[in-house]
Amino acid sequence: MLLEWAVAGAVILAGLIFCLRIMRRGITTLEQDRDQYLERIRAGELQLREDRKNISLEEQCRVLRAAVEDLLRLAGNPPGHELSGDGPRLLLRTPTGEWRLELNMRERSLRTTRKVPHGRSRWLLSGGGHEESFDDLADLMRSLNARLRGDETTPTGLEHLARRLSRRR
Repeated sequence: MLLEWAVAGAVILAGLIFCLRIMRRGITTLEQDRDQYLERIRAGELQLREDRKNISLEEQCRVLRAAVEDLLRLAGNPPGHELSGDGPRLLLRTPTGEWRLELNMRERSLRTTRKVPHGRSRWLLSGGGHEESFDDLADLMRSLNARLRGDETTPTGLEHLARRLSRRR
């Protein structure tokens, strides 16, 4: 009997806390909630862009090297593929040819503030008769992956997603 009263009390207390939280925040419409969440997403994307500006050239190059090594590892370390180079230029030798991956980014050291502003980065992929430039490392890796698999056309955006979903069915 005492256990039943304890459970009922806990349920009532949880209900009161839930009601108080709703009253404190106020009841909002779905449209208002959607606007709030979209604003949070936009603020997060803006913060991400600002954080990307603060990544140094050296760190970007390490990320590029790690991404290419992961791509090869996920492909089962195919024979005849060799990654060489250091810094902003990497060379990937494959049985079908060589691929050059480069990062062009300007850095300038400010003496008075001891900060290093970074310019806009540009990722370059060349080899096999193709030369492409990208704003984002993810786009470069998507294109490199498609080229290594032998796809002549590299789908972007929704086309890429639709192709992946259709393969799973």
